[in-house]
Amino acid sequence: MNESLSVYLNLDMENESRNEEVIGRIDELLLTVGMKYSGTMNIYVPMDRQRRDQTVFQAEELLRTTDWLKDILAYTLVGTLTNACPMEEILTDAMSNPSPEKLWYYEQYYQKTHELPHAIVVDENRQLRDGYISYLLAQKYSVPAEVCEMVSGQPLRKIVKGRHVEFFDGKWRKKSDKRYTWIYTLKAPVVPGDILLVNTKAGTDFICADRIDYIAGHEFCSKYKKVRKHMNTHMEEGEDAHHEK
Repeated sequence: MNESLSVYLNLDMENESRNEEVIGRIDELLLTVGMKYSGTMNIYVPMDRQRRDQTVFQAEELLRTTDWLKDILAYTLVGTLTNACPMEEILTDAMSNPSPEKLWYYEQYYQKTHELPHAIVVDENRQLRDGYISYLLAQKYSVPAEVCEMVSGQPLRKIVKGRHVEFFDGKWRKKSDKRYTWIYTLKAPVVPGDILLVNTKAGTDFICADRIDYIAGHEFCSKYKKVRKHMNTHMEEGEDAHHEK
């Protein structure tokens, strides 16, 4: 994870010399925190892979807080490789067997959607660190899986990305198309479509998870609040569901 940083700019396409100057200054700026231009499009990569979690975070912060980039920087995207190693090379000896209930929950999701609930995470030694059930399902059904790599010694957190929803007229409905992110530390399994209770700036609210991901690194993990409660209901099951706040 945190293998690259894509930088998107608001540039005047008719002023090539000015654009080259801006890009050159960004190259020099990012070198100060250990990021170099990859040679491909607008992608920068950490010079020290073992420190990539801290480096990418520092690079994002530097770009965001640099005054002369205020009207030039559009946005940045952190990149994660999803083919860190072949499935047959993943080591699973440090993992314990999941409970039958948890395995059933994730397998039901796979059978309905033909998608794995989330990625598999290994360390630099190819030891499995999270996503064991996704690994088991990929093996059982002979399907490809995203395999991401973390750096040993750095924190790893499961995150849910979702949109705010409300229970109205017997069903759940979206309140907004904007997506937000929370850290998920609850014991209950979670898949896209699950309804969760979360803390927001305005108090508690409900979200429908639409993607389960991972983040790594102290700085990235400290950015997000934790999910408060799994509501044990799914978006399309709203007609029979009740909620509490």
